[in-house]
Formats: sequence, structure tokens, C-alpha cells
Amino acid sequence: MLLYLYRSFWEKNVEIKVITSRQNATVVWASSLKEKKYREKHAAFLAEGVKLVKEAFTSRLPVTHVFISEDKKTDILEELAPLFEGFEPAPEIVVLSSPCFEKISTEKAPQGVIAAIKYLDFFKRIDKINSVDLSPHALYLSSVRDPSNLGAIIRSAAAFGVEEIVLSADSADVYHPKTLRAAMGTLFRISVLIVSDELAFLEAQRAKGRRFFAAELRENAIPLSSLSLRDGDVFVIGNEGHGISPAVSSACCGSVYIPIAAGVESLNASVAASVLLWEQYKKRGEADGV
Repeated sequence: MLLYLYRSFWEKNVEIKVITSRQNATVVWASSLKEKKYREKHAAFLAEGVKLVKEAFTSRLPVTHVFISEDKKTDILEELAPLFEGFEPAPEIVVLSSPCFEKISTEKAPQGVIAAIKYLDFFKRIDKINSVDLSPHALYLSSVRDPSNLGAIIRSAAAFGVEEIVLSADSADVYHPKTLRAAMGTLFRISVLIVSDELAFLEAQRAKGRRFFAAELRENAIPLSSLSLRDGDVFVIGNEGHGISPAVSSACCGSVYIPIAAGVESLNASVAASVLLWEQYKKRGEADGV
């Protein structure tokens, strides 16, 4: 069976390599992508697990390598074979010995497949603030530094129709393995803008008529149920521990809070984002007659 699969891949002009040395240059390169500085240096990242790899191919991402653990190669190759039909340019398929695969994996219980992917064009840093035409359905994240929280927020955002996420430059890396894992592939279907000057960005967008609402409990904050939302309004979610900075809060049109039971201090950032986005999604559906 494995010989047949190898032959099938060769007939599709897909090169298959077998690597057994942990010091091999390709293994060292792939392992380096676990760190942000090397991801940025090589403009590439790793997506681990069957679901993420499938999502990468389905979304036609620029996959350069597929690393497969030697002990799972038969099942993985059989499952991935259909994804290579018409995929150009064809990625390099690399079967790794177990020690080599462990070197590049970030999982405690690896599924046996990892894709190396070039940085995505729809994730970009914004320097020319005034040139940005923000999507009508957007979300703003300010200093969200936990990659798992970031991934969970992205997953909820995709579920509730958000098309674009604006991320402050000091937030977690969108290419962090924990971000990718928590986003469950939804990250590959949403645009991400990274801004270094938050206040300039907010000012420029407000000049274009956009309204931003800081998610926080402060004086004069409006309960979510009382907020009169318009199409194009944007919620701002802040840091997990410290919330939204006073400067960013002041740059928003107002503040909104989610009423919760007495004795509970606050909601997790990803949970709060989900509640806010659900309310926005629901009202948008009502306006559209859904």
C-alpha cells in the first residue's frame, strides 16, 4: 500500500524525501519556525495536525513542505493524497523519523503531520493608516497577548461573520502554534491587519464615520442590551489582565459592558468577545430580516 502511495505521489510530480537526522538542514529550519524571530526571518510558519493541514490546502495557502512522521506515514499519506490534485506549486513531502518529527512538533500527542506555509498576504502590517478601508464587519483587538485567547477570539469572530480583525502590534503573534490551534483553521479565512499606531488608526477610521466601542466596565459605560448598534460598528477587546488602555478607551466613541452576576469580577477576553459578537450578529440578522 505504501509503495503504491509513493508511486502515486511521484506520478503527480510531488517529491518525497525521507530524513532521519535531527541535524538535517530542513529539520533545523522547520524547528526554528517554532520561534517568532525565525518565523519573521523566513516569512514562514508551521500548521500542525490533520485538520489544520487540510484547511491549509482547502484554502489554497502557499504550502511549501508537508512533514509526516514515519510511524504514521501510511495513514497520513492516504488521507492527504486527494489534496494534492491540481495543487500548484506542489509542496515537498518529507517523511521524518520519529526523533526528527518530535524536534519540529509543538504537540504533546502529535497527529503525525505538519505543514510549513509562507506568510499570508491577507495578514499584513499597516503603515499608511489613512489608506485603510476597513471591512464593514470588523473587530479590534488591543494588546491581546495570550495566543490561545487570540485564537479563540478569531474562531468566534469567524463564526459571527467578522471579515477582518485589527490587531495592535503588541498583541500575540497570529502565527503562534497556540493561536493556530485555538483558531481551528478559521484564521485561514479571515483578514488580519496589524497596526503599530493605535490612536492614529482609530482617529483615521472615526474620521471615515466608523464607531468603535471599548468593551469595559467604566463610568458612563452602556450595557450591551441598550447599545444601539449600526452596521459597521466595531467592538474593541483589550488585554486579558489590564483591559483597554486609557488612551485607546478615550479614542473610542464610548464603552460597553456585559452585565454579569454579582461576585464575578469579569469574563475571559475570548468569552466576552463571543458575547459581543453574537449580539452584533443577531442584530445584523434582524436588520436583514433573517
